[in-house]
Amino acid sequence: MKFSVVIATWNEGSQISSYLKRLRQISQQSPMEVIVADGGSDDGTAGLAREWADHVITLPQTNRGAQLDAGAKIATGDLLFFLRADAQPPGNWQQALEHFWLSTHRKKVAASTFTVDYGTGWKLRLSSRVANAAVGWGVAYGDHGLATTPEIYKESGGYPPIAYREDVEFCKRLARFGRIARHSEVIWPAGRRLRRDGPVRCGVEHAWLALRHKLGSSPDELWRSYAGA
Repeated sequence: MKFSVVIATWNEGSQISSYLKRLRQISQQSPMEVIVADGGSDDGTAGLAREWADHVITLPQTNRGAQLDAGAKIATGDLLFFLRADAQPPGNWQQALEHFWLSTHRKKVAASTFTVDYGTGWKLRLSSRVANAAVGWGVAYGDHGLATTPEIYKESGGYPPIAYREDVEFCKRLARFGRIARHSEVIWPAGRRLRRDGPVRCGVEHAWLALRHKLGSSPDELWRSYAGA
């Protein structure tokens, strides 16, 4: 099975090289391709990523949904694996995904994710529990890492070209094709905003932005609010 790892970036220049290097180190190098889709970074992220990525796409501005979709459209793998630029997947991520997606257990499954672990301390552990519980409700956030087949991706319509809540909207599209399965293997997101602001503030912020989204605020407007927070 060939894996296509698709990563959307924006101003990750300080750590993109070390991140991609580590991803290569923990992965079986063949068959795998790494696709980085950069959204208007002004810190050299795209250039730095070229040393470790097989393909680097540059979009004129930040739009995570459009970036992930652009990466998916040039992917040639049997399985698409969407990753955040600060999330470290388990060392056996390829074996876990291949075992699951080639087994009969994947019937009525539209996508699969890993189990999030934000770190130690009761606040971070609680945040992990909430995020993992959401998968059972049909919502897998970008921190989980999400895998699906090119066929399901195409038929579902893929990631919508929106800058914020693209992961939630994509999960809604996937729901027509089955559930989202969660692997027991752990993925470690950096959770930079979570660690900086704390779970309570982050939870309130996300709830407020979700409400604004329901009330009609555009994803671009929400992204500007989120990025500027």
